[in-house]
This record gives sequence, structure tokens and C-alpha cells, in this order.
Amino acid sequence: MSEQMKAADQRIAEAQGPIDALDAEHKTRQRDLDGKLSSASDLAQQLNRSADKLADTQKHVERYVQGKREQKLRAQQALLDESTSEIKKFEKQVEEARNRIAQIDKVINESGSSLSNLRENIRLRKVIRQIEVAQAEIDSYDMEEAARAKRTFNEKWKVAKDREDKLQNKFSHIGGEISSHKSQLELWETDAKEYKDANKKYTDQLIKVKMSDMANNDLEKYAKALENAIMKYHTLKMEEVNDTMRHLWNKTYQGTDIDGIKIRSDVEGGVSKRSYNYRVVMTKDQVEMDMRGRCSAGQKMLASIIIRLALSDSFGQNCGILALDEPTNALDTENIEALASSLVDIINERKNHANFQLIIITHDENFLRKLGQSDVMEYYWRVSRDARQKSTTERQRIR
Repeated sequence: MSEQMKAADQRIAEAQGPIDALDAEHKTRQRDLDGKLSSASDLAQQLNRSADKLADTQKHVERYVQGKREQKLRAQQALLDESTSEIKKFEKQVEEARNRIAQIDKVINESGSSLSNLRENIRLRKVIRQIEVAQAEIDSYDMEEAARAKRTFNEKWKVAKDREDKLQNKFSHIGGEISSHKSQLELWETDAKEYKDANKKYTDQLIKVKMSDMANNDLEKYAKALENAIMKYHTLKMEEVNDTMRHLWNKTYQGTDIDGIKIRSDVEGGVSKRSYNYRVVMTKDQVEMDMRGRCSAGQKMLASIIIRLALSDSFGQNCGILALDEPTNALDTENIEALASSLVDIINERKNHANFQLIIITHDENFLRKLGQSDVMEYYWRVSRDARQKSTTERQRIR
């Protein structure tokens, strides 16, 4: 192997000489090329100057043509031919220089390719030599000892790997527990902030609840007491109204078919939604019957007046005014006379009351005359229209 390396080094040294020679030739040709390029540039400048001279000659020719100078024209023609010959010679030299430059470029390119190949070969030989050195070092090792060392290393590595896996699992488990504890801690911190004044708030709320319960109980007791009071008041007032109605009916009604009238109240619904339905009943021989549909128009009118008087006595002690608007409508003569007689009895019954007033609005003059014959009134007020259709009132005596 060392002999091969020496031979390779010798070949490399032998190849290095041509490479150096090519580099020197390349530099020489480069200098020649630079010189020729400089010469070509000078030649181009000369050509430009010749072109300028040719232009001057053209101007002289034109002046000659104008001045008819044949001799000068021939001289200038000879000068022009000479300049044209020089231009062709210079153009030929430029073409030769260009061809030479192309040949030099070709040689340079070929030399560069050869140089690259030589460099790649040198690099390859260096790599081969490094491989051989590494192989020799490997061959010097004890393979059995290396195998035992490898097995020992693998066993230790496996044990260490298992321990690493266990530690990694434990680390992950502990990390999860830490994360869970952090979440729980954040939750507890939030709860701690939220329930910071929990005891005070609970105590305040408990006081409010207890006070509300006590207030509700008191209100419930008050409601029951109020309900009982209202019921008792309602019962007493209804008894009072019915007593007054019975008294007035017995004093005023002239017939014998009805012993008395009263108001009945029927309770509907529960305690919270209690309602009353009122109805007027008449009694005969202690038997009650609804008056609706069973009484005459006169009895209905008299009952209406008596009910209103009884209600005003019970609920309007400071206001004893009673107004009757057309009370004789839909009544026959007999009922009108009975109503007039009943009203006379009511007036005589109530005339000692200081606040009692009875206002009757009627168009029935016979009814009015019946009242006047009983000495309960001396005059009345007539409402009429004058010539200008305006309402007027006039006091008139009962005839």
C-alpha cells in the first residue's frame, strides 16, 4: 500500500510540472493577447483618424469640383487609394489578431479542463489514502474485545434506557399531578376570592331571610285578621241592611203577598280569591224566593228604593240624599198609586232625620198630585224652555 502511495505521489509530482508549464504559457499568452488587444485598439484609433482624413479629402474633392482643379483631384484620388489600401491591410491584421485570440481562448479552456481533472484526481487520491489509513487503524483493533465491549455497552445502554423511560414516565406523571394541583389551586384561589366574606354575607342573608319570614308571618296573621274583620263587618252590615229593608218594607208595602225582602250574599272561591254574588229575595211564610222574574214592576221599584235607602243608612250616614229619576216609567195606575203611597210612608218615616232629602224627577203630574195630596210637600220646581229655547226653573205650588 505504501508503495502505491509513493507511486501516486510520484505521478502527482510528474503531473504538477505540465500544470505549472501550462499556467506559465497561459500567463504568457494572456500578456500577448493583452498586447494585441492594445495594438488592435491603436489600429482602431488609426482607422478613425483615417476616416477623418477621408472625410477631409471628400471635402477637398468637393471644393475641387467646385473650383475645377483636376490636378489636385488626381492627387487626392491617389491619397484616397493609398488610405483604402492601408485600411484593408489593417482590417486583415485585426482579423488575424481575432483568430489568434480565439485559438488562445480554446487552448486556455482546454488547459482549464485538464487542470480541473488533475485537481479532482489529486483529491480522490487523498481520500483513498485517508480510507486506507482508517482501514489500517480498524485492522489493528481486537474484534473480539470490541464485540464484548459492544455487548457490555448495549447491556448498560439498555439498563440506562429503561431507567430513563421510567424516570420520564414518572416525570410526566408528576408533571400531570403538578398541573392538576395548579388548576385546583387556581380554582381554590378563585373560590377564596369569591367566598372571601361568605360568613358575613351568610349572616346578613340569614338575618334578611328570618326577618322576611317573620314579616311574612305577621302579614299572614294581619291578612287573616283583616279578612276576619272584613267578613265580620260584612256580616254585620248585611244584617243591618236587611233589618232596615225589613222595617221599611213592612212600613210602606200595602200588599199581603210578600212579608219582607232581604239581600243574600253567596260566597265563591277560596280565601285568596273570595268573591260575593248578591241577590234580592222575598219571604212569604218564612219561605225565601228570588225576586227576579217573580215580582211586579211596582214591587221592583219599591224594592229598589228601599234597598238604596238601607244602603245609604248603613254606608252613608253623612249623606241622606236619595234621587229618583222617572220612577213611574213602565208602571200602571194601580202601581203608581201604590208607589206614591209607599213614598209618602218613607217620607213620613224619615222626615225627622236632619240629613234626609228625597229628589224626584218625573213627567207624571198625576204621580206628583198624589204626593201633594198627602201633605208631604207644598210646592215643586218645574223645568221648561222659554221663547229662546233656554232652560228655566219655576217654583209652583201643588194644586
